[in-house]
Amino acid sequence: MTPRKGYQTGRGNDPKPIFRDLVIAVSGFLGGEPWTDVNIARWVSLRQGTFSQQMNASVTHLVCSEAEVKSGSPRVQEALRRGCKSCKVVTRDWLEDSMHADRRLPEVQFSPVKVVRKERKKELHKLQVMKGNLLAERAVNTNLYHDYQDGTYFKYTVTITRDDEVNGVFGERYILLLQESNAKPHLYWFFAKFYKSKTNTHAHIYRPSTIPGSFEREFRYFKSFFEKKTGVPWDERLVRTGPADKNLFRYTSPVSSPSFFHFVQGSWAMMQ
Repeated sequence: MTPRKGYQTGRGNDPKPIFRDLVIAVSGFLGGEPWTDVNIARWVSLRQGTFSQQMNASVTHLVCSEAEVKSGSPRVQEALRRGCKSCKVVTRDWLEDSMHADRRLPEVQFSPVKVVRKERKKELHKLQVMKGNLLAERAVNTNLYHDYQDGTYFKYTVTITRDDEVNGVFGERYILLLQESNAKPHLYWFFAKFYKSKTNTHAHIYRPSTIPGSFEREFRYFKSFFEKKTGVPWDERLVRTGPADKNLFRYTSPVSSPSFFHFVQGSWAMMQ
């Protein structure tokens, strides 16, 4: 981008000393003509600043691109080591916009370091999502197992949730799964996925058994885990209210037909 008119002389023939007491250096390529060291030195000097060809302790501002920050050049590393209070890292836009405005603009708005860190944070989040999805897929081999479904067509994929208002974390959840092997005689495997928040996609896997086993054993693990996290026995989940203890998780029954709900109520009554 070519500098706007007025850079050599500012507004009129007497530009304001907006760079007074500042020592400005450059790192890397800024786009070629007219962004040469000679021109930058002249623009800075006209505004009472000092242009430095060297990166030394007197430099207060290092002008560079986002690509230069990503490359981790020696000058950028030196500026970052010194910290923003000692040496501010800014883009060419800070220099250009400050000269155009005839005042020193806030450097924080022109930080290539912030932009790069934000991009890296997004990339890290994408990697974490990919890793979480991969771990979730590896939790059970879907070619060998499927979600267990009982005689009432209830699928044993159960979600329990909790909101931690004290720490400002909402949507913590466990997904409890009881898997049945495709091959016969059937083997069963219980495991649970934990997500820290509604937006969290990186699941932590809890699996008490190292190998699949009988239905009785794995269903016992399933029920024990459910009761430990909710404070409600599995067989009483539809007739007991939610937990009074806010540290416990809450189970919300899936939307069921009236006939199924009456069937469960009747089954519960018969057990009394």
